[in-house]
Amino acid sequence: MTNLGAIKVEPLLVGHIVRRGTVIVDASSSVTLVRAADRLISIDTGSPRVKLKLVEALKSQNLAAADVDFVINTHMHVDHCGCNELFQNAMFIAHSLESPPAHYQKISGEMTLMPGVAVLPTPGHCAGAISVFVTADRKYAICGDALPTRDNFLKHVPPSVNTNPRLALKSMDMITSWADVVFPGHDASFEVIRKK
Repeated sequence: MTNLGAIKVEPLLVGHIVRRGTVIVDASSSVTLVRAADRLISIDTGSPRVKLKLVEALKSQNLAAADVDFVINTHMHVDHCGCNELFQNAMFIAHSLESPPAHYQKISGEMTLMPGVAVLPTPGHCAGAISVFVTADRKYAICGDALPTRDNFLKHVPPSVNTNPRLALKSMDMITSWADVVFPGHDASFEVIRKK
């Protein structure tokens, strides 16, 4: 039996977006590490430009990419999966609508990876967007671009890049109604403060 209190969620890299006016000129996703049941899970791997930073971030945790058991790509945009090749020993997971490579485990609905760690569809940014819901000492949602920044939550606006804004807001609302802490795709983690 897994001790849910022993599951740890920690940021490896905090994502960013750089805009020139309304044009995105650089972006890299957050990379979040989940330690559960003696397994290591990386949610997203960032853009190719952050490869050295990611290696250093793992090293600061006394880890190497080869130690990671699972990589969950919230979607297949290069700013979220650009360092996948570092993780030679990992099983890769993505939604089938994202047309991931053949070696991926493809999901199309909800999946429990292990006790306390579930993967759910959160479409809107793209049809195959998924988020990872972790039940530990608190409820954590690691959600890629289903909720890219804290501002999206505070202003209740969908990601600026989306395939369906109504569906994107529905996914955001599902995430923030469940989670105590959100790890967004391109921002630092934040606590969800609910109005009483």
